[in-house]
Order: sequence, then structure tokens, then C-alpha cells
Amino acid sequence: MSGKIVASLPKSPLSPTIPPLVAVVACVIWAGTARTASGIIGPAPPFVLPVFVLVMVTLAVAGAATPLPLISGAVPIRRERQAMLVAVAASVPFVAALLINPGQWERDDALPLLVDSVPAFGWLFDGIMNVLPLTAGTLAYSLLFSAFGVFGFYLECVLVATVIYAVLRLIAASAPGLREERHTEEEG
Repeated sequence: MSGKIVASLPKSPLSPTIPPLVAVVACVIWAGTARTASGIIGPAPPFVLPVFVLVMVTLAVAGAATPLPLISGAVPIRRERQAMLVAVAASVPFVAALLINPGQWERDDALPLLVDSVPAFGWLFDGIMNVLPLTAGTLAYSLLFSAFGVFGFYLECVLVATVIYAVLRLIAASAPGLREERHTEEEG
């Protein structure tokens, strides 16, 4: 035995595909929840908020894990974990943008725009929604709008994590102290 309490998991060639698949499953779960809640007149049922929170946390973590191979092996595992926590924390402003969008309040009865909820990729999804032959207010329109909103949030998390990891990789390449720290971590 090597004396390590926690052994590293073996790397699989499919491991980079797991976070995007988890994000797709989370989007489908949210679409199903939105479909169920949209048929209820009055306030949303109590199960909607916990499902929404779990979906957002899952998407933030999956978004932070998707570009993780950028720094894998370049920094110690402890630094990878810290960078991932920073990437998840950096997604908090995007959660606020998803929930609080005063742009809709200013437009009153105009069609909602995804760019209000998803600042980085909303323009792309708004263009797709405008091209599709869907009528606003229908169930299909609402479900697609909701799915694009949560998937756009995931893409924003991936973008933020990619920037953070790229900066960390540049710092690790120019800082010999990180390489030495990695060797001592692997030995101990």
C-alpha cells in the first residue's frame, strides 16, 4: 500500500463527456418540472423552488467541471479543486441575472428576451427563438424558452470556468513554485 488514505479515481476516456451530459439531464429535469408547474393555475407548487435550486447548483458545478481538463496535470489537485470552487462562486452573478431581470419590467407586455436572463448567450438563443415558428404563450414556446434559459446559464458557467482555468494555466506555466508543490503533494 502506498499509505494514501484517499486514492485517485482512474481516468476514463469518457470522463470529459460526463459534465455536459449531466447538464443536459438537469435541463430536461427542469423542463419537466416547468411543464408540470405550468398547468397549475395560481402560485407555483412548493416542489418547484427546491428543484430549481438543485438544477442551478448542478449546472454551476457541471459548468465548472466541463473545462477542467484545461488545468488537469498543470497544477496540483488541491489547486484544481480550489479553482473549481472559484469558478462555481463566479457563477453567482449569472444566477442573479437569471432570476432578476428588470429589462422585462421596462418592456411591460413585450415578448420576454433571453438576453435579459442570459447576458452572455441570450442574443444567440433569442435569434433561434425568433426563427422558430412558435407562438408566444404556448406550452412549446414556454418550455423552449425555459430550456434555453437554463442551458444558457450552463454555457455561461463554462465560459467563466474556461477563463479562470486558462489564467491559472498561464500562471502555473510561469511559476515554478506550483510545479514543486505538485511533486511534494504527489510524494506525501
